[in-house]
Amino acid sequence: MSQQNAPQPAPQPVPQRPLLPQTSAELRPEHLPTSVGDDGRIAWALGLLGFLSFPGLAILATSIAMLITGLVQRKRNPVARSVGTRAALFGAVSLLVTILFFGFGFGVLIPLGEAGIIGDDTIWPAFILVPLGLWVVVAGPITAIVMGIIALAKPFSPEKLQALYAKAGR
Repeated sequence: MSQQNAPQPAPQPVPQRPLLPQTSAELRPEHLPTSVGDDGRIAWALGLLGFLSFPGLAILATSIAMLITGLVQRKRNPVARSVGTRAALFGAVSLLVTILFFGFGFGVLIPLGEAGIIGDDTIWPAFILVPLGLWVVVAGPITAIVMGIIALAKPFSPEKLQALYAKAGR
């Protein structure tokens, strides 16, 4: 018998995740997302971009990545929607604080100082720039890094996943 006439094995079907049941009581373990990409934790994991070594750039890159990825995760499943929304909110607030810091510092204070409107002995700008600067340079990147490590190290328990599905109305 020649190689061309030998019987070929039938192609094996690709296993797919079963369709989600209508109620949370019918959920089984194979319905629940188990990977970082399926349950939305990837948006938090992008907080590890906080390891970038440039002050300001670390929180800017982290915030934009978390905001975009968190919003994209909202279309996947109820768990990814919940986790992605929280990551997107964190990214949006961090981005807003960063924009305020750089906008107020470079867009308002420097021009006013050069024009002589704000004197060198004026202290009120410090009350605005110091907290914003601490977030941009220290607290924001550290918070994002810690949340990224937690997202990668701690998967959801089946009970928590079922509670999120129940909350979503499934």
